[in-house]
Amino acid sequence: MFTHLTEPFGTYTKHILCDETAGNYLAFVPGFGSCVLELKLNGVSVLDGYKTAVEMEANRWAKNTVLFPFPNRLSDGAYSWDGTDYQFPVNEPISQTALHGFGQDKPMQAYDFKIGEHAASADCKYKDGGEEAYYPFPFTFSIHFKLTAGALDIEMRFRNDGDLDLPVGLGWHPYFTLASRIDEMSMQMPYTELVGVDDRMIPTGKKYPYDDFAAGKRIGATVLDNCFAIPASEGTFSILLEGPEGKMEYWQETGVGKCTFVQVFTPPDRQAIALEPMTCAPDAFNSGEGLARLRTGEILSARFGMRVL
Repeated sequence: MFTHLTEPFGTYTKHILCDETAGNYLAFVPGFGSCVLELKLNGVSVLDGYKTAVEMEANRWAKNTVLFPFPNRLSDGAYSWDGTDYQFPVNEPISQTALHGFGQDKPMQAYDFKIGEHAASADCKYKDGGEEAYYPFPFTFSIHFKLTAGALDIEMRFRNDGDLDLPVGLGWHPYFTLASRIDEMSMQMPYTELVGVDDRMIPTGKKYPYDDFAAGKRIGATVLDNCFAIPASEGTFSILLEGPEGKMEYWQETGVGKCTFVQVFTPPDRQAIALEPMTCAPDAFNSGEGLARLRTGEILSARFGMRVL
């Protein structure tokens, strides 16, 4: 039987969905962008998360956070939309880019908890009135968590609440680990196309075939911080990870207007690997690649999840 618990996390409230008997456990903080702190599936811990509120607020590496209204990078933080120029704050000074939008720390409202024998779910939402000059578009963002035996499914939804069309892309930033170091893990990722980038990690417009992990192999010393374009056919795209602590499948729903890109990142500490679903390419506010144009009342959604095997 699943339960819903709450406990303090610094000045925030941590919400926990769990079935302790079966070892399924999800902890997240709605008040800080619904950041996920911990995830266990059938007793296997699969995420590297923040341990303290101070660490979470510092948000180093953006662990397990939501990304909107765009994931990845925006060149010079600048874009033009329907004849008007806008300027996001540049928060990545080395590359002179805006990184991951502004949704990671937004205070969200948790609501509609459903707790049952075989599943538990929760919804969180954030409403924005479009007060920021660099994104003056009213919207509602929501995220749905559903925890079942050995699996977590997530759906993000972004609705245009304003009178003007708006640009948007969505992403999530999970860090997976099944070992003390990812060098000990193996990965299997189907054929994709590697998105070519310049020295600022902005796409060049070129793509290259990539099948290095198509047959599955040890990650070892491999270093990745790359975006991959997934064939746009309807269905799901899956990556398998395996380590001394278990085996899991990560998946994202693909197709037109869905998650047709994934960023794979191996951070310098090698403690986890980020598999980041994205509905658009880096710098999509400028290139338009995968960028959604939402009219009044329209919704962009993104679905992804993970399960232990």
